Amino acid sequence: MKNPPGRYLGLVAAACCTVVGLAACGGGSGGNGANVAALAALGGQTTGTGTQNPPANPSSPSNPSTPAVAAGVTLLAKVSSTSAPGGMTDTVYRVRVVNGATALQSAIATATSTGADVTVLDGIVRVGGLGANASADPQDTITLRHAANVVPNTRLAWAVREHAAPGAASCAALVDAAANRDLFPPNVKVTTAELVAATAQLPEHCNLLGTMNERQGANSSPGKTQTYAIKWQVRIPTQWNGRFYMPGGGGLDGSIPSTTGQLANGYAIAANDSGHDNNTNSDDLAASAGAFGTDFDARVDFAYRAIQLTTQLAKGFIVTYQDKDPQYSYFEGCSMGGREALMVTQRLPEQFDGVVAGDPALKFASVSAKSVYIAQLFGNLAKKQGEFSANGVPLASNTYTNQDLQLVSKAVLDACDALDGLTDGMVNQPLLCTTPRVKPKLDALRCTGAKTASCLTGDQIDTMVAYYDGPVTPSGNRPYYGWMWDAGIAGCTSAADCNVPGATNIATGWRTWNLGTYQTNRATAVNTASAYTAARGGAASTVVVPTPPVMPSPVANEALTNYVMNLDLDLYVSSLSRTTPEFPVSGYDLYETSSTDLSKFKAKGGKLLIYQPQTGGPFSPLAMVDYYQKLNAANGGSAFNYAQTQTFARLFMAPGMQHCSGGPSTNVSPFQSVVDWVEAGKAPDRVVGTAAASTPWPGRTRPLCPFPKTAVYTGQGSIENAENFACQ
Repeated sequence: MKNPPGRYLGLVAAACCTVVGLAACGGGSGGNGANVAALAALGGQTTGTGTQNPPANPSSPSNPSTPAVAAGVTLLAKVSSTSAPGGMTDTVYRVRVVNGATALQSAIATATSTGADVTVLDGIVRVGGLGANASADPQDTITLRHAANVVPNTRLAWAVREHAAPGAASCAALVDAAANRDLFPPNVKVTTAELVAATAQLPEHCNLLGTMNERQGANSSPGKTQTYAIKWQVRIPTQWNGRFYMPGGGGLDGSIPSTTGQLANGYAIAANDSGHDNNTNSDDLAASAGAFGTDFDARVDFAYRAIQLTTQLAKGFIVTYQDKDPQYSYFEGCSMGGREALMVTQRLPEQFDGVVAGDPALKFASVSAKSVYIAQLFGNLAKKQGEFSANGVPLASNTYTNQDLQLVSKAVLDACDALDGLTDGMVNQPLLCTTPRVKPKLDALRCTGAKTASCLTGDQIDTMVAYYDGPVTPSGNRPYYGWMWDAGIAGCTSAADCNVPGATNIATGWRTWNLGTYQTNRATAVNTASAYTAARGGAASTVVVPTPPVMPSPVANEALTNYVMNLDLDLYVSSLSRTTPEFPVSGYDLYETSSTDLSKFKAKGGKLLIYQPQTGGPFSPLAMVDYYQKLNAANGGSAFNYAQTQTFARLFMAPGMQHCSGGPSTNVSPFQSVVDWVEAGKAPDRVVGTAAASTPWPGRTRPLCPFPKTAVYTGQGSIENAENFACQ
């Protein structure tokens, strides 16, 4: 929504300017009551040709006989003074702007220093509309750095100008805009500000690149220095639709995500790398790209601060370039971007109007405990099976073939597909699909002799059941959730040769996140970077989340697998909530996004749309269901009443969907649904998804329903058409 008037300042533009000198009429470095009173009465101003004394009430419709005056600025009052480096003083002033004979639709007043002993830290004041011969007292301020014995308002020249229309010149001028302290965070550097010509895909827009808070960080390992900065990008279309969009990142971030996704639709877009660069901040002794976890400030940037500062920066550039604030602001992300989406509703509740969170990394610290647990779970199964890498390390990726996983998928369908009254290859009643229902179907697959492609060993069945039941430590602690039984664990990628022994058309998304790629050549087989529990989770599990970080942290996948296999899970879980003087906030508290206090987000009219794959990848769908139920309780709801919660937050479960998308599912793009909810008050009673070509039913459409409702076939028409399903 619109920010309060006067919050933002504009950029100096090159039109309709009159330069005047600021009067030496008091105010000084410290100011006093008499000076403030004199300034408030608009004491004399000097120009290059002499002194003017504009009347306290310039010519206006109510005072037509008063003569017109030249445009000018005077100090109105000192707001504050603080000590600055080198014995200098930083003084904040409010100003009064007096216009000349030409009315300005959007006036900008800009101060520059005329003396070496005064530095203008922030000299841009966005005035807004200013009539002919009228005056204004903007809320915006200026900040001057000066010696204590200097009267700073005697060292200024002012320009009062009309805001320039978006274009090449005003885009290039944004290089200097970030000096405005009322608008931008400190320590902003703009490295690129150029107008990009329109193409067939993208509109003409101002493209900005730069950094914030560049600093020397802690050594990631002995002798390995690290320089950190928040790298950001902002794109503002010339023909702007008045909306702002920020995409979330992915993985452990470390690069700027695409900033073109909604640009063609007229949105201004901004994104950042979360405060570390996967290439320049890498260290082989600190989990490679996870090295930022050794620096507490870098952890904070990753958790929330990079998004917080980039949001402020982006809105500053938007109002400077377009001369108005975004009318609506949106955030969208999946995976780590989904965690970031939940984070903004909790830490930045007044910055975004609509938020889409997909498969979010909810309880991110606890997820790392889950990673350790399943690495040990499947690693121990590998030991029992005699599955080892060429280096003698347990090879979890070979504990199940793709065909084994498809047997599990079919068992889930056999047990739960028909619970909604329709056998259609999807589990639409996931909370009813429990282990007691599925276990008998798995037991029916138990090998009675040697292992074949059409049966599962007892150890495979028991291990899979333990996986779905969720992590448990040796002391009985349960640090994370169990999982929903869902056909997306494997599932068919076509209707042909589906769910039969020897099939090759098998979705592998679940495998990617939990086991890794099956190794066919035992002589060269190693734990690879495609094994989530041994590698992708390694940086989070060793350096980014626990306190203190595990150092040195093995980066080689074989060494990391051995390390994780031998962790004491109880001790590891305790490290997630630990603090030290160097890390005063634990990994658990820093990354947590499960607060159910969304009262500020709700009060400002914010809308949250969550879509949650039932299969998932690294994150349990039961964690999201638990969060949403607690959110509902916090808003006065019950198991049978979600009405109050659904006025601002809705959860949509996605049968068969793997991490963010894919699998035997109907995939969704729900962004427009949240826009319609925010801007038209049209709450999404369903989000229609479409099955991809790599499913048993390409082109199938189905509604995802707001939890706890599910899609139910009406009994008439094709089951491939969403119109024939109701949310009940």
